[in-house]
Amino acid sequence: MSEATIDISELVADAKLNRQHLIILVLSAMMLFIDGFDMSTTGVAAPSLLHAFHGEKSAMGVIFGANYAGILVGCWVFGYVGDRWGRKLGSIWACLVYAIPSILIALATSLDQILYLRFLVGIGLGGVMPTTLALLAESAPKSYRASFAMTALFGFPAGGAIVGLVGAHLIPTFGWPIVFYAAGFGGLALSVLLVFLLPESLTFLALHKPDAPALRQRAQRLAPQRLFAPDTRFVVRREEKPKGLMVGELLKGEQRLATVLLWTAYFVEGFTYITLANWMAVVLQDKGLSSFTALSTVSYANAAGIFVSLCLMRPLDKIGPLASVVSAFVAITAIFVLGTPGMSQLAIIAAAVTAHGFCSGTHTSLNGTVALFYPTRIRSNGIGWASAMGRISSVIGPIVLGYALSWSLQYALYLLTVPYFVLVLTNIALGRLYVRRYSKTPDATAAPAAAAAE
Repeated sequence: MSEATIDISELVADAKLNRQHLIILVLSAMMLFIDGFDMSTTGVAAPSLLHAFHGEKSAMGVIFGANYAGILVGCWVFGYVGDRWGRKLGSIWACLVYAIPSILIALATSLDQILYLRFLVGIGLGGVMPTTLALLAESAPKSYRASFAMTALFGFPAGGAIVGLVGAHLIPTFGWPIVFYAAGFGGLALSVLLVFLLPESLTFLALHKPDAPALRQRAQRLAPQRLFAPDTRFVVRREEKPKGLMVGELLKGEQRLATVLLWTAYFVEGFTYITLANWMAVVLQDKGLSSFTALSTVSYANAAGIFVSLCLMRPLDKIGPLASVVSAFVAITAIFVLGTPGMSQLAIIAAAVTAHGFCSGTHTSLNGTVALFYPTRIRSNGIGWASAMGRISSVIGPIVLGYALSWSLQYALYLLTVPYFVLVLTNIALGRLYVRRYSKTPDATAAPAAAAAE
């Protein structure tokens, strides 16, 4: 490579943390905060919705499933949009697509209307994670690859924690629509901020718009100690522009093993965590907690997820998904305890906070490393398809649990632990792959591409 040609991936990897990183990190955290807030609105409002519309738990389970069916579609659609038209445009449209239907849900007069609108909300929610994680992976210096994503990902459980508090304090006064209004108008405001403040990924610009003036200007600010000649070209090593949905690219060569493991991990993890998160408020009230205590516990549980994620952040940089094996085992134990009958209120709260918190930390750790297994040209698609596997199980899980709860609360919760045993084995395999192939690679973007080219 001549002196007049600069690999933008290496430039980003070697950069010191600066103002550009801070802007991307803060906006990404805000996107994931609203994403987590809106994702949890239906679960928080579920007890009130069942009461207001005299609905059955099985009907509520279908609404949960419809939401994640929409997220499944959004993962695929925005995975392609992010790789084809950019992380910025994908993020803006994802926020708009979930914000408007969220506002309309607050005006709904039946559970059927909520079901259809929640599907539309899901499409937008499904687009946030692939585009945001791709942007974070392409913006972080090499020594902060996983922790950079994990820091922003704290926004997701923080959103779930806040919506729990909003529901506990405001639903008794303003009714269930208040949480949907908050999510919808929050998403609209965020989309405006993204238009004016969110920078596009430098790696994406180098791959798709190598002559863009913004690319040279931002590259110079990223490396002020270097002087780039007027004819300097910025490229992405061993990368080509994406064509189509590129599913086949995810299953080629050594990339195949990572993809299969990630798809398996996301599927089993989504069945347990997403199902538990959606039904937590209802489960806690069935266990005898008051509405206020149940929703407050949901908030505490999401806050616990942030704490667990903090503990996992630096180990993830070194050993990848291996770091979350312990958190998965703790979650399994806590769910078993939560299913035990005859517990005191304090024990129920402790078990629920531990189960949800460690599930959330495990979920966040998976999202924090998935981007590192794929090169830039297929990164959003790789994340999108992996997330889609989790969304498939997220459609099935809440519906299954909705019927199982009418049979036995105890055995319904025991059922939720089974997928996490599979997750433990999958994360061990993913962690070994991460350590062997990526953790010592100076450029996370080039590593998977180099592996695929071998």
